[in-house]
Amino acid sequence: MRRIDESISVLVNQNTEPIGFSWRGQSYVVRQRPSRWFARKEWWVESARVQRGIGAGSLEVEMWRVLAMPVSALDLSSGDGGNLQTLTQFQLIHNNDNHSWRLERIFD
Repeated sequence: MRRIDESISVLVNQNTEPIGFSWRGQSYVVRQRPSRWFARKEWWVESARVQRGIGAGSLEVEMWRVLAMPVSALDLSSGDGGNLQTLTQFQLIHNNDNHSWRLERIFD
């Protein structure tokens, strides 16, 4: 597992689930339905940046675990949509306040 913590751009479907993202110049496609949960922010790290009296909404973060592969690894001619060995698990964070996304971890 590697901690990354970098901004990414994410493409979502009509249910607001991630279906693809770009990171470091590479495009990835999500190959299985992602898992979503909510976790507490590291408020002790961010406390200097959080305005007093904001409330509980600023303490939770939307997390997503996705299995994705580089678009370049897709083999559409074979009909299987790609090699399962190229799948990697990523952990994404969605900030609902400003609709930004971060890549938090990669599970190699």
